[in-house]
Amino acid sequence: MQKYIVLLSSTRRVVVERGKTHYGDFGIIDTSTVEVGDVIRTKKETFVVVEPTISDTLSICRRGAQIVTAKDAGQIMAITGLSSGWKCLDAGSGSGFLAIQLGNAVGPKGRVITYEKRKDFFTTAKKNIERCGLEGIVTIKNQDVATFREKNFDLIFFDLKHSHTLVERANARLKPGGWLIVYSPHIEAQIAALEEMRNNHMHVHATIETIQRKWKSNHGYTHPEPSGITHTGFMTFARKVV
Repeated sequence: MQKYIVLLSSTRRVVVERGKTHYGDFGIIDTSTVEVGDVIRTKKETFVVVEPTISDTLSICRRGAQIVTAKDAGQIMAITGLSSGWKCLDAGSGSGFLAIQLGNAVGPKGRVITYEKRKDFFTTAKKNIERCGLEGIVTIKNQDVATFREKNFDLIFFDLKHSHTLVERANARLKPGGWLIVYSPHIEAQIAALEEMRNNHMHVHATIETIQRKWKSNHGYTHPEPSGITHTGFMTFARKVV
């Protein structure tokens, strides 16, 4: 049984811990006896109780370091075909959001190893992984990834300074056809990574940037929201050949 449940109404989503009494501007809700599918009515809202998805649980996770956002995580999954049973390496962990997304995708038959050398980021990421119930799939190490020894990966993801210096090592530890993704907010980092990928005879798929913005439509007036996620980072995708 999951630790959290979602209270869902037509106007809000509230992620709460199961079995406790919760106080908010929506009223007082005792979840000690509720089941998924139950309808809860307060003076201000009518909620249905649903199981949380990984995006629901991530919404209550703590952010320390900058995260890899859902729009970029979605591109990783769509381009690589990430699926159940894959073995993945992620570095650095940051707040653990990408490692959690990867762990949710590979499932109990897969494995994710994530490296974070900063103790404060490691602590935050570890707690987030546990909050999402993925500690049996995602292993986090408070170490520098530069000397990682694991091998036979389906996917390796680097969000690090000087990621290009690890391309040769990553290529040697990927399965044939395995994916290497280098993420950075700076295009210069992608250029350096591309050069190393080509030097290691990898198949370069693409360098991409994903820009996303929300739109609002109220009473016949529709326009983009004035702020949103625009540039977060570039990603270069390559696959091991030999």
